[in-house]
Amino acid sequence: MMPFDNILFRGIDQEDCIRMVTCFNAERRRYKAGTFIAEFGDFTDRLGIILSGNVVIVRYDINGVRTIIESVENGGVFGTFFTYNILRRNSVEVIAEKDCEVMFVHRNEITKRCENACLCHSQVVENLLKIMSENIVRLNQRIDVLSQRSIEDRLISYLEIIEDKTPEGKTPQIPFSTTALSDYLCVNRSALQRQISKMKQAGTLTISKRKFRLNISHDDHNVS
Repeated sequence: MMPFDNILFRGIDQEDCIRMVTCFNAERRRYKAGTFIAEFGDFTDRLGIILSGNVVIVRYDINGVRTIIESVENGGVFGTFFTYNILRRNSVEVIAEKDCEVMFVHRNEITKRCENACLCHSQVVENLLKIMSENIVRLNQRIDVLSQRSIEDRLISYLEIIEDKTPEGKTPQIPFSTTALSDYLCVNRSALQRQISKMKQAGTLTISKRKFRLNISHDDHNVS
């Protein structure tokens, strides 16, 4: 599989994409679900492109408490180059959430001056800047979710973000298991399950496996 539909290579035809992947000396690897992929402290000079499957970015604090920072799905890109500032007292790891294939590219291969001044290389650099901007938006959304005081409000805020990103005509789907979702929302798993059950009984949330529908208006949420 080649990354023709990947955001980093958006706007570049297949022939140029194949040539650039070769020029970048890209490395492709496959990982089983649950497999450790990389620790960000040792990953400062590369970025990873998800060709299939998805990964999660996980932080462990000094007490070993786990927090899921982000889920990166098929077509996404991750790397400390444009995403996170790693503190020495924290450990941030990339873990395969599902079986996946990742292509790694050294950042200097992308940011170095192209001798031929080719348009496709300029397009990749432009796409990289767009990725950085989109990551800032996602991190701001995460701050908004975690700023909510109650488990219900955190859950609703996050589900609303997923709904907004879901293409019209498709059913929104949570990218995490319940355990992983509690790690992402920074709440107790049992308390989260109780809140989900309460919302289902109240009719404000319909959920089947990971697919869901919120039966609540934005006005109702704001009032609460």
